[in-house]
Amino acid sequence: MRAVFSPEDYTLVGYLVARPDLLFMFKRRDRFLAYDAFKVVDGRVIGTIDRDSWDAPACKRLGIDWDECLILEGMELVLKDGTKIGTIDSVDYETRTGKPLQIHAGDGLATRAIVGVSSIPMDLIIGYKDGRVVAKKAAGSIQSEGGLASKAGEQVAVASHAIKEKTASARKTAKTISKKTGKAADKALDSGSKALGKQLGKTKGMFRAFKDEYKKESSKG
Repeated sequence: MRAVFSPEDYTLVGYLVARPDLLFMFKRRDRFLAYDAFKVVDGRVIGTIDRDSWDAPACKRLGIDWDECLILEGMELVLKDGTKIGTIDSVDYETRTGKPLQIHAGDGLATRAIVGVSSIPMDLIIGYKDGRVVAKKAAGSIQSEGGLASKAGEQVAVASHAIKEKTASARKTAKTISKKTGKAADKALDSGSKALGKQLGKTKGMFRAFKDEYKKESSKG
């Protein structure tokens, strides 16, 4: 499932749910599921208010314009002057209300795996413009946290202390740690994939059927 957000205040409005191909041959379109209308039972996602949990009826009930909604994951995060901070990795939000708390951004898959991500509070986010999320200048000074590089740094410090306190065998331990860290980084980069941020109304093909359904539903009463 991929989170879908309102363009006005980045409140979570629901999820885009991918469905398995029919008979492993026929592609089935993704479905929109409202954030307030489902539960998970035995690993299965189940709508809790029947028809109004899904797709166009859910959009109509929530009062949202599907064309304007955003998938923030993979979208560029920039400062007012156009300087790129990074690419949005994820968004923290309150589970009850969907209210966003902070945006996590890295600079591509490689950097996220090695350096980590920057956590930007929502009060530093200005808005959405031209396919990018715009942040205040202060967001540019927030340091990245996590990632394999910082973990490797901690391990090297421990290894250095061991070298001083013990014997040359600790040097071998340090090299082993370094090799393991490098292999972990390679594995993370090889297995990862980069999602693309989108304003849903600007996508092609994938969402066309749902867009038509949304307009048809909205024209009713």
